[in-house]
Amino acid sequence: MNKQEMWGCIATAPKMYFTKIQKIMKNLKDVQEIFNGTQKKLVEAGGLKSEEAAELLRHIERFNPKEYFEKLEKNNIKFVSVDDENYPEKLIPFDHKPYFLFYKGKLPDENATAVAMVGARACSNYGRNMAKKIGKELSERGVQVISGMARGVDTYSQLGAIEGGMSTYAVIGSGVDICYPVENIELYGDIINNGGIISEYPPGSSPEGWHFPQRNRIISGLADKIVVIEARENSGSLITVEWALEQGGDVMAVPGRVDDKLSQGCNRLIKSGAGIVTNVDDILSDLGYNAYYEQKKEKAKEKILEKDFLMLYSELGLQPKSIYELIETTGIVYEKIVTMLLKLQLEGLIEQPYENYFSIKNT
Repeated sequence: MNKQEMWGCIATAPKMYFTKIQKIMKNLKDVQEIFNGTQKKLVEAGGLKSEEAAELLRHIERFNPKEYFEKLEKNNIKFVSVDDENYPEKLIPFDHKPYFLFYKGKLPDENATAVAMVGARACSNYGRNMAKKIGKELSERGVQVISGMARGVDTYSQLGAIEGGMSTYAVIGSGVDICYPVENIELYGDIINNGGIISEYPPGSSPEGWHFPQRNRIISGLADKIVVIEARENSGSLITVEWALEQGGDVMAVPGRVDDKLSQGCNRLIKSGAGIVTNVDDILSDLGYNAYYEQKKEKAKEKILEKDFLMLYSELGLQPKSIYELIETTGIVYEKIVTMLLKLQLEGLIEQPYENYFSIKNT
């Protein structure tokens, strides 16, 4: 078995929870040593009792990697391990990173900014409206929204993100083949089509209560910033904040009324130094990010650089060329090329340093 298959085997072994794997791997060089090890060696590595080590070795003997990965593929489920090239780079620095992930759709784009949005499940109308509005506006400006698809703030932030058109990702506390809560089945499908559903729990895993606090470290780890919208004083959403702070991440919060219990957690975060969110520009400014104008420019560029535009644009460089030279190399007639050059100038893609000479705009 290769390392991906080995991790697939470990992922499906009974009761091989993250904490057990972490204890074992702290004393082993890599996953290969588990497969080369004996019952005694696995117990000595820590994390497993004697019978647990024996059960793991029996599971390794029974595991059929070809059959298992074919089953995953048949169900449109992908698998990535910490030893794979496409494992999320943002998670790599953390000691508590998951050793493997299952996902439907795709993983977050490492080159795009990502913001995690979390908050109360039993949120107010204010919380729902703010979550959807901020999620949509972040998405419209090219920011990936990451959440957990839970009821309340998670749901509305991801509904907004889908409306905004950018990818959104849900890190869930069950297998990726299980939609929880069930009423989010439509959202579940939309997230897969627009981004991805991610979990460290193998397909078929039920949404156990202890899964959710653990999955929060993945939500915060994948994000460049955490935004909290409505959280009680002891809200589960604050677990994500704790993970973010441990990971060195930045936290922001939407303020609420001082007498509203749903806002006590957010207001305390702000009092303790978290950034305050009154609109989406607060988040983008804190990120030093001006994606809106960059995205707008890229879309304009893609729209006009088609067919003849692409040919004309490709003939231009930093060294100015005359309009007559461009007519000769492109074969575009004078009347048309004049209009095209004007449009390229208006879009800010080229400039005319002197009459009838054109070059790519040097930004």
